[in-house]
Formats: sequence, structure tokens, C-alpha cells
Amino acid sequence: MTGTLDDLRSVELTFRVTSGLRPYVDAEVGGLPVRLMVHANASFTAMVTHDVARRAGLALGPAVRDGYGISAVGRLGGRGRTTATVAALRVGPDVAPDVALAVFDVPQDPPVDGMLGLGWLRERAVAVDLGAGRLRFGAGPPAPGARVVPMAWDEEWGAYVVATTVDGRPARFVVSTVAGVVVDAVAADRFGLERGRPLGDDGGPTGTVVASSAVAGGWSVGLGGASYPVAGGSVMDLYAYAEQERPEPGRAVDGFLGCDFLLTYQAVVDVAGERLVLPA
Repeated sequence: MTGTLDDLRSVELTFRVTSGLRPYVDAEVGGLPVRLMVHANASFTAMVTHDVARRAGLALGPAVRDGYGISAVGRLGGRGRTTATVAALRVGPDVAPDVALAVFDVPQDPPVDGMLGLGWLRERAVAVDLGAGRLRFGAGPPAPGARVVPMAWDEEWGAYVVATTVDGRPARFVVSTVAGVVVDAVAADRFGLERGRPLGDDGGPTGTVVASSAVAGGWSVGLGGASYPVAGGSVMDLYAYAEQERPEPGRAVDGFLGCDFLLTYQAVVDVAGERLVLPA
């Protein structure tokens, strides 16, 4: 789709570096203009910060989790996680009524108003077209010859995963629209990936702090029968980051396919069709 019809059924993605490269869309929360991150590795419907909730005049519910939300890596925001319902959440041509929002703090360097999580992405039946830089309401069929990789819902992680390979070894990666390619530390050892220079600490939303290192040397991810070289990538303990118990072997998430990778290969994350589409 091109031109006016495309504008009517989609909205532009803009990309900003916020702890890695991430896509954003302009939106309105109860009439308040905001910019929301498109986050396909977040299980909530949508979220805004406490400050945005105040500016939008939203009534907050009681705190559902005190030790949640950070102002910086390893530093809890102090206001916990709560909820609010907004009468209308507008994104481009789409208006969702009575949306239950999560409300918690995220680091503000640079400023972040909130995020659209998988709940919203699934309910609104969208496709995140990284190649075209559009968030589409209805993606249509894949182009002839495109590689189509089924996405399966992982109940334990709360995200979509694809069956992949890392240098020929079977793997399960989350399809994430944010940041770079991340490999779980346990999986990296199984794949034989060598760790390179330290990249510093990453901080989870509950205040966890996990060391991250670069992947040394070249490596590749297999999808739909094709091999895709990965430029860089990082290694960290994903379960320590998320403060989750590590499941039995075979059920664990081995890594994330993030924005850098998906943008490089012009991918479409078709949430409505539960498929990852890559051009031929």
C-alpha cells in the first residue's frame, strides 16, 4: 500500500536510541499527545509513567506492586506499579476505548512517555513493519517469495517466540521490537558463542542489575531456511534480568531478536497473523 490509503490504515514509526534502538509512534492518551514505544517484548496492554498519568488526569488504582519501576539502572522509582483506565487511546486512525494501563516509572534520559505492549498489539491486530517504518492496522498477505516464520505464544515469558538456529544449533528466540539481539548467558554457552568486551550493566524493571558483554566474532541466526548474519549482539542472564525462575531445559527463552536485527533485514512482525515475515 502506498500514498493516502497507506496513511489511513497505518501510522509512521520513528526510531530513537533509548537503551538501544527502539520504534515509537505518536499517540493520544485521553486526549493528551504522547509518544509511545512499540514494545513486542512487554506482556502488558500498554503503560504510561506516573507523570504522564497525572498530566492526562487519570485516576490511579491502588499499587499492585511496590518494588516495580525504575528511575535509573538498579534504582527503583519509589512509586511502584499501579493501574489506570483511559477512556480512549488513539494511535493514528485507531481508537481503543476503556484501555487498562499499567503505570510505573521508567528512566527518563531521554524522556519516555510510555509503551504499547503485546496486549494492545494483539487486541488491535497490528503489524509492525520495520522495513517500511509503519505500524499497520491490517498487514495483508506476505509478498510473493517472502520468508514466513510462524510465531508461537510462550505463556511463561509472555511473548511470541520463533524456532531459530544459532550457527546451526536449534534455539528459541523472542521476537522483540526493541534494542539489539540479546542471547541468554546459559544459551550462549550451549551455542559456543564467545564473550567479548564488557558492555556495562542492564537494569530490569524490578531493580535487578545484570552484567552484559558483547558477542565476539561473527555468528548467524537461521530463519525460514535462510541464514542471517548478526552484527554484534550481547550476552546476559535474561532470567536474572527479568527476576524470573529459569525453566527446565527446552522451555527456556534463548534470546531476543531486537530492533537492530529486524530493521536490518526489513522484517514485518505481523502480530495479527502470528508470523514474522522477511523479504526474499
